[in-house]
This record gives sequence, structure tokens and C-alpha cells, in this order.
Amino acid sequence: MVNRTSIEREHKAIPICKQGQPSVAVKIEGPNQPMYGRQLEDKDTLYSMISRQSIDTLKEFYREEVTKPEWSLIKKLKPLFDIP
Repeated sequence: MVNRTSIEREHKAIPICKQGQPSVAVKIEGPNQPMYGRQLEDKDTLYSMISRQSIDTLKEFYREEVTKPEWSLIKKLKPLFDIP
């Protein structure tokens, strides 16, 4: 597993980037760090690891900030990560 450690736009750190917003750079770190152009291409799909705890936290503290399409995506990711 690799970890995202930062997201940047125009060399400035940003906390979040949503679909449809301008492109960003994502720093990925881990023991098997993928190399762009070798293991990772711009057409590859990247997933954020979610858990039952992260979904429950979103529901409890960020329900109003998560859009309907984002909730739909979370529902689609649940079977991918074997989340009840």
C-alpha cells in the first residue's frame, strides 16, 4: 500500500481536489513507490482506501459537505474494499 502525502496545484498545497477541478500533483510515498511512466500512467485509475470507520466519520461530521455523486461513488467502492 502507498500513501498520498500531499496534493498541490501551482506549487501550493491544497487540502482537497474534486472531480472537474483543475489538475493537481499528488505526492505518493511508500515502500513500493510507483514510478510514473513505468508502473503508473496518467490513464490509470487510482483509488482512495476507504473503511467502515472512514465512511462513518464522513456521515457523522461531513455529511453536508459530501455530494450525492460522492456518496454514490462511496457505495460503489464498498464492495471493492469488502466493506459491509
